[in-house]
Amino acid sequence: MGEKAEYKSAIRSRRLIRQAFVELMREKALEKITVTDIVTRADVNRGTFYAHYQDTRAVIEQIENEIIEKMLEFLGEFKYKNFFQNPLPLLLKISRWLEEDLEFYRILINSSGAEQFLVKLKKIFVEYLGNYSDAPEHIKKSPEFFILINFFAGGITNLYQVWFRGEMDSSLNEICLEISKVIVSNSTLFCE
Repeated sequence: MGEKAEYKSAIRSRRLIRQAFVELMREKALEKITVTDIVTRADVNRGTFYAHYQDTRAVIEQIENEIIEKMLEFLGEFKYKNFFQNPLPLLLKISRWLEEDLEFYRILINSSGAEQFLVKLKKIFVEYLGNYSDAPEHIKKSPEFFILINFFAGGITNLYQVWFRGEMDSSLNEICLEISKVIVSNSTLFCE
């Protein structure tokens, strides 16, 4: 019983630290957030913080790694042709996942350090389609394919970013439908 309670306590502590960190990101630049800020906001002691994280950078790295891991999991479920012929299921799956903790992702995407992370996410998407998808090699090596996947990765990321900033009245479903139409209508060359 003691081990299970300790495990739940560790999960709770990490959740509190993570939530405090994200709330602080709303208020100040990433590099200005201190361990003291986090433990005060999370209402945990420094020892608890250091039991889980080396420093404040480790908190954001864990959050980023969890998001990247989830994105790779989603991408791994979809084959190249399926994505270009019908990207809607993947886009809807990503949107449902974002909706599970909408306020958390809204704060994260609108924070001062988000731009660098979003560039990293785009790069992962491009690398995945360029290296790990089941696309035929002659297609993967074409300049048109490289341009297209960079265009899609940048466009999709930007639309989510604009939506999270509150600059669009569309729902996530509507955004997914429109993105899907654009991808399908512009990728017939790669769906042989």
